[in-house]
Amino acid sequence: MMLVHKNENQVNRLIKHLSKDFDIYAHIDKRFSMKMHDQDNVFVYKKFKTYWGSFNLIMGTLFLMTEASKKGYERYILLSGQDLPVKTNKEINTFFENNDFEYIEIEKIPHKNGRPDIDMNRLAHYHQNCKYHGQEEKIKYRLFYRIHRKIFHIISKCRPRKLEYDFYGGWQWMNLTKCCVEKIFEYLKSDKKYLKRYKRTRCADEIFFQTIIHQIKELEIKNECLRYMDWDSGPEYPRTLRINDYEKIMETKNLFARKFDETVDTEIIDKIYKAVGE
Repeated sequence: MMLVHKNENQVNRLIKHLSKDFDIYAHIDKRFSMKMHDQDNVFVYKKFKTYWGSFNLIMGTLFLMTEASKKGYERYILLSGQDLPVKTNKEINTFFENNDFEYIEIEKIPHKNGRPDIDMNRLAHYHQNCKYHGQEEKIKYRLFYRIHRKIFHIISKCRPRKLEYDFYGGWQWMNLTKCCVEKIFEYLKSDKKYLKRYKRTRCADEIFFQTIIHQIKELEIKNECLRYMDWDSGPEYPRTLRINDYEKIMETKNLFARKFDETVDTEIIDKIYKAVGE
């Protein structure tokens, strides 16, 4: 499963490589024009405007899960269009064979030793959907954002949000079993209010699935998402990986890495594809 919003050539190259051995379900952000053609095992959708940090990222992910689960796969992997595999398709398949673990970063909120940005403020207050993220250079967007933030701050003061249960968070990129996906849908069916609760939660895609999965006792969870990411160096967070990151990426045990951008460094993309047998 793949959430896509930019870099048409890069995404099509990723799909071409992975679709040799995997079925692909890709959701394109409705705001963007990208040419991606259906193949026998590639299914492309354009249903939601998936703003950064918005509730629609959850909706897009649930939509892909719903479509993919109709075929009853044993494993569901969520990628972004800026991910790359850093192991061969065969190695990825072998890793998941007879492997019933859920690979997802999951920690109780607030994180004691994890990411400081995943805190109770996300859940205890109301937040606007982040439609203005990336538009900070435009005065009108800065103004709209500040007004909306002030409105939601006042609403949160007047109507504090209930914290009904323990919350868990982590990266949205995950590798789930058939059993886990089925249990997620069962949970959402039994608790009609759960989905609605996250509509005004900032970056809820990093909390929504972890909180459900933690409550499913039958699952065996490995607290890792199998992604190489650099959150320490900047200037972007996570940092866009470049050719001088190649050795560090390939020396890890991870199956994938992110993020990459063909407009920043194509050399690193070419070199990784060469290593994994494009």
